[in-house]
Amino acid sequence: MKVKLTPLNIVSALALVIAVMVILNKKDSGPQHVDVTWLLSGFCFLTAIIAFVSDQIFRKFIPSLKKLWVIEGVLIVFIVILIFIIKVSII
Repeated sequence: MKVKLTPLNIVSALALVIAVMVILNKKDSGPQHVDVTWLLSGFCFLTAIIAFVSDQIFRKFIPSLKKLWVIEGVLIVFIVILIFIIKVSII
């Protein structure tokens, strides 16, 4: 089986690394601090799972590696732009 490196594979790997780093760098700040590190690590794990499943679906329907890179790259850029727009409009 030939291993293909794709943008969504990179995103899922980075999300898993961030989730593990958040879990390992958990610090106790005292009784008044609200600990939400589990929420951030949960979102990172969920992002990794969604990126992995999406990558498998794209691989099934797009046989060309060059087209796969373009489509997945455009998807990632689109998602980042949407996140930025939502963040700006909320604040």
